[in-house]
Amino acid sequence: MPSTLIIREALLAEYDAVADLTMAAYRPLFVETGLPDDLGWYGAELRDVASRAERAEIIVAELDKRIVGSLAYHHDYAKEVKSGNPEGCAGFRVLATDPSCQGLGIGRALTQWCIDRAKTDGRVALVLNTTDYMEVAQRLYRRLGFSPYPEISYQIGGSQPVEVLGFRLELKD
Repeated sequence: MPSTLIIREALLAEYDAVADLTMAAYRPLFVETGLPDDLGWYGAELRDVASRAERAEIIVAELDKRIVGSLAYHHDYAKEVKSGNPEGCAGFRVLATDPSCQGLGIGRALTQWCIDRAKTDGRVALVLNTTDYMEVAQRLYRRLGFSPYPEISYQIGGSQPVEVLGFRLELKD
């Protein structure tokens, strides 16, 4: 019997599993940066699912009763950006796929869920931020029709500066 991917809102009891999955997915992206193994302040933010849940819906992808992907869906992404003003836009953050399941379409399915949800919610666009390190994610977003959205891009300084890129998908009927 083939496996079915289920996308749903996470339960509070699953937040630790979402935090572990997120760290497992993000840690390899920053191996060459000199960040500590726990990714320092960024890792603390990635593990803080409860704080994200105060501003967003925590969405998970479940395969064979195992959480294999997650993200935070924001009905109003304008509250999340440091620059620009994406009025009427939904967005998502912290898309993560279990490393053992990468390449199976989990990230694509979660992103498509966000597109469908934003359309249902009547949002004008779906926006997101990603980093210059996340090349696979950038390719996925471009394949799904997202375009660069520099209005919400910014840089995180420090000894290893990170470019945070903005992407936008216009939602038309």
